[in-house]
Amino acid sequence: MRLPARLSVQIGISVGIAIVTLACQNSNSVTGPAASASPASAQLSGAWTGSFAAYDSARCTNSSATATFQQNGTVVTGILQSNACGIGGAFRGSIQGNTITGWIDMTGCQGGGVSGTIQRGRISLNIADLTKPLITGDLVVMNGGAMTLGR
Repeated sequence: MRLPARLSVQIGISVGIAIVTLACQNSNSVTGPAASASPASAQLSGAWTGSFAAYDSARCTNSSATATFQQNGTVVTGILQSNACGIGGAFRGSIQGNTITGWIDMTGCQGGGVSGTIQRGRISLNIADLTKPLITGDLVVMNGGAMTLGR
């Protein structure tokens, strides 16, 4: 059985209106674009000051600390320095969002991995112990610790 052309058009229009009506339900709430999966990196360039707290307080006292960073996109270089325990040297690493990772280069030493975050204008870094394998084996020669810095 074939429907008259006029009835076919009316049914087509009715189905179209029903689809549009269903598709527009709750259209009174506006949503924006999806949030970025990777937020823009924080800016570290410049001078920072703060404190260093060694993980082994029996061998190393807490002290003041400084850092100077240069940043090119997500690549970060600079100098980290504490006034106690000798932790200090050239930093090389990266930043993704607010997460910092890298290491401290100290001549003849290994270790010194660095990880941390920057939040609300404060940098919190965890620095691993450094060893000098060719001279002292696995003995720690520079205690790692937590470095907290601000502008």
